[in-house]
Amino acid sequence: MIGRLIAAFAALLFACAPPQASCLRAQDPPIAAVGKQDLARAKFQELTERMQKLMGVLQGTEPEGSKILSLGLRFAQEKKLQSRLDAAGNLLQQERWDEALVGMNEVKADLGKLLELLQNRDADLRKLLEEIERLAGLRDRVEALAKEQGQEKDDSARAEALKDHLADIEAKKAAIDALLAEQKQVREQTNQLGTQAAAEAAKPLADKEGKLQEDTEKLAKALEATERKDAELKKDGEAREAKAARDAKEGKDGKPSDPKDSKPSDPKEGKPSEGQCSGSAQKASQSMSEAQKQLGDKKPESSLKDQDHAIEALKQAQQELEKMADEAKRELLKLPFEQQAKKQEQTQHATDTLAKDMEKSDAQQDENGEPKQTPGKKRVQQAVPKQKAAAGQLKEYKPAKQKQQDAKEDLEAAQKELEEAIAQLRQQLQDEVLRALEERFTAMLARQRELSAQTKTLHGTRNNVLTSSGDLPAALVARIGELATGEDELRGEASDAHKLIEEDGTTATFGPITEQLRDDLAALVARMRTHETGEPVQSAQREIEDMLTMLINALRKTIEMKEGGH
Repeated sequence: MIGRLIAAFAALLFACAPPQASCLRAQDPPIAAVGKQDLARAKFQELTERMQKLMGVLQGTEPEGSKILSLGLRFAQEKKLQSRLDAAGNLLQQERWDEALVGMNEVKADLGKLLELLQNRDADLRKLLEEIERLAGLRDRVEALAKEQGQEKDDSARAEALKDHLADIEAKKAAIDALLAEQKQVREQTNQLGTQAAAEAAKPLADKEGKLQEDTEKLAKALEATERKDAELKKDGEAREAKAARDAKEGKDGKPSDPKDSKPSDPKEGKPSEGQCSGSAQKASQSMSEAQKQLGDKKPESSLKDQDHAIEALKQAQQELEKMADEAKRELLKLPFEQQAKKQEQTQHATDTLAKDMEKSDAQQDENGEPKQTPGKKRVQQAVPKQKAAAGQLKEYKPAKQKQQDAKEDLEAAQKELEEAIAQLRQQLQDEVLRALEERFTAMLARQRELSAQTKTLHGTRNNVLTSSGDLPAALVARIGELATGEDELRGEASDAHKLIEEDGTTATFGPITEQLRDDLAALVARMRTHETGEPVQSAQREIEDMLTMLINALRKTIEMKEGGH
């Protein structure tokens, strides 16, 4: 509805466009000039009445539109536009051309300001675009912090996993130490049996050997889990180092690294095999089983060799566990808690700064006198104390992955809120752009029709007013120049519309047509600057009218489809 009002005001503005004083004297009889002015006065009165009625209708459904109309009416009252139109009409009736021309120019200028006031949709669109840009900037900062926090959580989780792995290794080493001590004791007792008579005492030792074999078998299976964990940690460490190398290379030359640069992983790597801890423990178990069998057969001397093999296998498992522990310690040293705490504090400070920036941004985003809450702000604020607690734990040499995970989830939730808000604003922007373009092109069509009519009228009289030398009179040249300026103003409108479509992005389908419209208007202006007003110019004006009509119809169809949920 406001769009139709704006189009009507645009037509009124051209109706009020005053000709040169010389043209008034030479071409417009007083009756014709007064009739045009009376028509303009009547149109203005009708439009202000429509504005008053529409303002009341929109108060409940479109308060912003109602506010715009209220401002427009106040402007018209303060500028006394109606009475000044009346005064210009009286001057025309008195044939006071120069005074009438001055008054009409002033009224036209103020009508133009009123039209700009009503056409404030572009300003609203700029605000929408600025808000989308603001939220997108905040989202990018939140996303970067979430990734940073995630990396720190991964570091903490790896440190915790390595500590747990070391504790598990120490427990397994203690278990092997205990088995080794018992096996040595059984071996010493077996060695002391010596004679056949003492061989009867081999049965209790066979039972002990059997118990040792069962415990060692269980330990071998437990060591397989330890080895799998060790392999996982090594694989994770290698992946982290490869990523760090890629990041360093990208940071150096700005180009993604070639995946071929990464060292291919060994398919055998990370899999337990013979010679590793579990394999050595398994060998010890097998030797103990043989020793038990020999003791059960009352052959203590024969069992000594198997017992020695079991002892050597346990020692081998012990050495391999020690090696595994050393590697885990080296990996843990790559993640010192002091460095982790420092990084966490840096992320905390950056998150706190972002939260304060969002708070300041709220204060600057007043709407109807009320501060607007920035999406995700509360979740960002909630992440800060969790990050602070995590840094405190790390300073105490304690992993803090849970606090860090909680902070990361807060930041990811804030990012999601911002992305949803941006999506809503983009949808709103598209709706507003479509309506703004419809209003702009409707107003442009009204202006173009007026310019086309004036061009046709002017061309019909030009042959009758040629000078004796065959040249056009200066007044007629000036009038053609005014029409060319009007077309150039339309070219500027088309250029602004094209820029708006490019910035919005969601209405890109209208871009090529609007670009063609702008270029056609520029070509038309160039022809009119050479004082052309004939059929080629008039045909170009009709084509522009057709293009504007096509754009308006397409926009209205798109708006109807969107409102219908299609």
